[in-house]
Amino acid sequence: MVPSLRRRTEQVHQQRMAAWAQLRACCPTCQVEPTMPCHLDGWPLENGAVHARRYEEAEVAA
Repeated sequence: MVPSLRRRTEQVHQQRMAAWAQLRACCPTCQVEPTMPCHLDGWPLENGAVHARRYEEAEVAA
């Protein structure tokens, strides 16, 4: 376990952004509902990644 240095970064971590988009929006690319992970040819994307269009949908939904 890595201790927290209680530092703020300028950007939000990529996995946190992906989790937010997955929770908030449907994915028009792979046609999944909110909370379901994006997939490509039936396999989930690596490290919980989401398609770019899902980020756009999440922004609109927010």
